[in-house]
Amino acid sequence: MSVRQETAEDLIHQISVLQRQLRCVTQQSVISTGPGAALQGVMRIISESGELRATDLAHQLGIGPAGLSRHIAELEELGWVQRRPDPQDGRAYLISLSAEGRATLADALHRRALLLQDMLKEWTEDQASDTAGCLARLSATLQASTRSTRPGTTSPNPTSPAPEANAQ
Repeated sequence: MSVRQETAEDLIHQISVLQRQLRCVTQQSVISTGPGAALQGVMRIISESGELRATDLAHQLGIGPAGLSRHIAELEELGWVQRRPDPQDGRAYLISLSAEGRATLADALHRRALLLQDMLKEWTEDQASDTAGCLARLSATLQASTRSTRPGTTSPNPTSPAPEANAQ
């Protein structure tokens, strides 16, 4: 193992602190008509995917069907997502952002970025860019490792390709 136990524990702690702080940033950037942190996360994944099944969305979010159902119902009621029957499976639905949902998400992300820019006013562009690159590499490494592991174990998943050592 190339990372010591103490380093891994510190990294987990720092990620937890970062998650809490990002939730605060999100809450500060939300106006009364904007989506909260949870809905922004759901909308962002839908936006990045274009259109996807609810089961795939739940998997990407790491939540169960009941939790996802509540999010989708709220987003649908607000007019920010739309559902249509999956032509390949009549029992399933495909979910996508509506035009209003795309505009709402873009506005929410813009407000959040402005707030973060203000909070990082002591940072240089290079520091922020380097940090973004490190976080992207960490996310890619964790995602590849998660996909290559059987659920509920630390054993390799025989149906997934092994993670690359230098995932970037």
